[in-house]
Amino acid sequence: MLGHCPDAALPSATGDHSYFGYLHRDDVDALHEEFAQRGALIQRPPADQKHAIREFLVITPDGHRLMIGQKLAVERGS
Repeated sequence: MLGHCPDAALPSATGDHSYFGYLHRDDVDALHEEFAQRGALIQRPPADQKHAIREFLVITPDGHRLMIGQKLAVERGS
């Protein structure tokens, strides 16, 4: 459920401080696909990051940012 606070400053006005959570998920690609099909505001599609996590960024209608990530398998000895 998304909150609605019409008298508060929009989260989008707070820049990097508009993040409200980081969720770990087993299959970020499947979740991204589901969100995209339902019309979610995807700011950044799934991508592998240097810190061995595949993640994407979704934004709520009022501007909160939520990063969703999945740990990637790390090869030993490389």
